[in-house]
Amino acid sequence: MKSFMEAMDFRHACKSFDETKKISKEDFLFILEAGRKSPSSFGLEHWHFLVITNDAVKAALRPACWDQRQVTTCSHFVVLLAKKPSWFEKGSAYLDMSFGRKAGGNTEMLKKVEAVFENFKANELKPSVEDWSKMQAYLASGNMMTAAAVLDIDSCPIEGFGYDLLEDAMKNSIAEFDSEKYSIAYAVAFGYRIKPQTPQLRLPLSEVATFIE
Repeated sequence: MKSFMEAMDFRHACKSFDETKKISKEDFLFILEAGRKSPSSFGLEHWHFLVITNDAVKAALRPACWDQRQVTTCSHFVVLLAKKPSWFEKGSAYLDMSFGRKAGGNTEMLKKVEAVFENFKANELKPSVEDWSKMQAYLASGNMMTAAAVLDIDSCPIEGFGYDLLEDAMKNSIAEFDSEKYSIAYAVAFGYRIKPQTPQLRLPLSEVATFIE
């Protein structure tokens, strides 16, 4: 198992997966746990992970993903879904559950959290609630890709897709996808590289960080 920085050096956007190699159930559960334990705004865990290993389903989704070969050659294709605004409406069962566990039975704390959240939505949430929910999925996807790299598993983040096309393809091929409850946020392909990694190109730290002392 790699160290954190070794994993960061190992990770790259893998374009060519070895179709003969499959990720074990144990290893993929490790990756999913990294996503599940990721931070989220107000602790609301905005995501749901659709883990696709069925070759026919992957083939059905590929055209909507700009026909990228990673979709069908990877071991596991994950579509990260974001909870739609109805999950976060005042009085919703999900919001009551989430804030209830945060307050831990303290009624005053619960009222305070609810008030802060409603103010946040009304006055401080710059994107739409749906966009905000999708943005949280990016946090989970980053942790999942790093967790994969720790295990010498490659990944490729996929934001290149036609939203309506992918949603329609998922409706037609995945019975478990409920478009009334979830919107598509992001996708990640996981597997094992078939070609050597290209050099990782990054700006030096001096150009991406400014220290205010």
